[in-house]
Amino acid sequence: MTAPHIDPRIGTTLDDRYRLDARIADGGMATVYRGIDVRLHRTVAVKVLHSHLSSDPGVLERFASEAIIASGLTHDNIVGILDHHASGSTAYMVMEYVRGLNLRESLAARGRYTPRQALVVLQAICTGLSIAHDEGIVHRDMKPANVLISDEGSIKVADFGLARASTAHTNATNFFGTAAYISPELAKGEPSDERSDIYAVGIIAYELLTGHQPFSSESVYGLAFKHINDEVPAPSELVPGLSSELDELVAYCTNKDPEDRPQNAAFLLSDLKQIHASLTAEQLDLDSETLGGVKDLIPTAVSPHTTVHDRLALAQEYRDSMAAGRDDGGEATMALPGYEAPDSDSQGSNEDATTALGVPGQHTTLFAGPEHTQVFDGARMPGPQTDPGVAAEMQRPISARQAKRSAKAAEVAWRKDAQIPTHQLTPRIPTQRKWLIGIVLVVVAGVVAAVSLFFGMGPGAPFDIPTLTKVSASEAVQQLDEAGVHAATQDVYDEKIERGLVVGSEPVAGETIRRFQGLELFVSMGPELFTVPNLSGRKQSDAEADLKSAQLAVGNIKQKYSEEVARGTVLTQDPVAGEELRRGAKIALTISRGPAPVDVPEVLGKTPKEAEAILKAAGLNGKSAGEEYSTSVASGKVMSQKPSSGQLERGSTVEYVVSRGPKMIEVPDLQGKQISEAKATLEGLGFDVKVEEFLGGFFGTVRSQSPSGGTAPEGSVIRLVVV
Repeated sequence: MTAPHIDPRIGTTLDDRYRLDARIADGGMATVYRGIDVRLHRTVAVKVLHSHLSSDPGVLERFASEAIIASGLTHDNIVGILDHHASGSTAYMVMEYVRGLNLRESLAARGRYTPRQALVVLQAICTGLSIAHDEGIVHRDMKPANVLISDEGSIKVADFGLARASTAHTNATNFFGTAAYISPELAKGEPSDERSDIYAVGIIAYELLTGHQPFSSESVYGLAFKHINDEVPAPSELVPGLSSELDELVAYCTNKDPEDRPQNAAFLLSDLKQIHASLTAEQLDLDSETLGGVKDLIPTAVSPHTTVHDRLALAQEYRDSMAAGRDDGGEATMALPGYEAPDSDSQGSNEDATTALGVPGQHTTLFAGPEHTQVFDGARMPGPQTDPGVAAEMQRPISARQAKRSAKAAEVAWRKDAQIPTHQLTPRIPTQRKWLIGIVLVVVAGVVAAVSLFFGMGPGAPFDIPTLTKVSASEAVQQLDEAGVHAATQDVYDEKIERGLVVGSEPVAGETIRRFQGLELFVSMGPELFTVPNLSGRKQSDAEADLKSAQLAVGNIKQKYSEEVARGTVLTQDPVAGEELRRGAKIALTISRGPAPVDVPEVLGKTPKEAEAILKAAGLNGKSAGEEYSTSVASGKVMSQKPSSGQLERGSTVEYVVSRGPKMIEVPDLQGKQISEAKATLEGLGFDVKVEEFLGGFFGTVRSQSPSGGTAPEGSVIRLVVV
């Protein structure tokens, strides 16, 4: 019995930070571990590149690109990237750890989903994908294994490792993707974009609704061939009772032509919400008695979630473990971030010890009191900075008695300094200069009085701007004029305040200005209105873009059959074009589903003219596919049609075959032949043989036949008399 393989990385720590605790998954390029960030003490997922690939510059560049792409996509429905590093022979990426199951595991456990469960999961997937598509990023490997369901109920898209910018027109010659979900264009090596992701989501939708993939094959290339050539079957063929809207959804997403799919995840998300809203509770909860509800999708938590206090406790344990070493004096030592122990020949030097703490040019002194420890910056301590001996003396703590003596000595010194004159007394002013000084003082007093009047009660007096919001403009201007403040007005749009009322001012209410400065009042013109554009005849995507440009929004979307308007085109809108609405108002759209399907009538046994008339009356076209012999249908009558039943879009063509009647065959003369030979010959020509024995038919020789020559219709009876 061989010993189980033990992963040598488990238990190791990458870059003194990420400890690998258990293996989660293996891939072609990397292995994913559950780990612990020993600095922040949180659980993470670490994706480590296989060692034989980490020396390949091209692979490293691609690995780094994955981190760059994924780290730029931040959303609740996307697995977050926390860190990335490559050093020596190891390259790894640190990701958000999601406790729970992936969609593949959930499907394996549940079999399939109800329509409500499937739509909820698909909407979450498309929400995450839409963030990537808005950035021009294509995932290129959408599959159930890359969708995670956490034990908190969140759904996240993972593994953008194959993602590329859509402008790069990536193709399958570089990477084949996962064959079970690959789009036809990627399988053929053609340029791909966001619609390739939509195809994969359509396959996932089929699998969620049925519990099976639409295609199966023994080889990757066999699967790719089926994605290129075979249509994805309707989910309702495996699960009777599914709504036709869900069949249409899968067909829409998996159309072979990318132009006929939703253009990106945002468009598909809108369709999913519309379908979810249109289905009844019975349709959404089909088979929910056995499959459960949406909450049943949340996996059971297999490990407790740590609290902030738990993480702080772990951090303290980690610091305690790092302080395991002790110095010669028996005192515990602990490595500080960025600290390197001094060499043996420099221990005991104050200068070397200071540099070792990473504070060049400063002395950091530790004062250990009886109950606590304080850290002081030596450069900020009072007194001169002297040699190390003086610094060591200053580091000693002083007693309360010594502090009291020092304070008393400082007070005595201050009183002595206060008795020393700070300047000399000036000589007496001469009398002749007193008049000049008086005149100057009078002038100064006048100026001071004028300035005081100007800034106290005049135009320079301070003015506190009152709150004038929702006051009429004329009343606000009059109120300010009475206070001696000039007010200018400016019209602005406002969604809430009625037309003609004040919205605000500049400077704003509550500020203080000088009256001569004046202010500006903003007067409401009411809400800004936007004209509804004419959307009739526009494709749905173009109509939504037009509304966005017009500062309006798409409202409820309905679909309706139309004989005149092409599928996917706007039939009607509400409100109509030309109306003026507020910013963000919603416009309801009715989208054409194309011509309504018609029943295919049966034209068997009819003449071509009669068949053409019947098909035309049903809204279809008839087309002859040639003539064939028939022993059961008279000549000139329709003997078969394609299709023979079902429904077709109006204007489709039904092909039919016209009977030429039975085929005429020349009858050979077989008199004198043995019965076995004669019978084989006639049956080989398409005749039915009837044998009559004469005198017991002892010799087995054909005595006569009827008819004995000429031609006869295929399938007719030839009678043989045998002796």
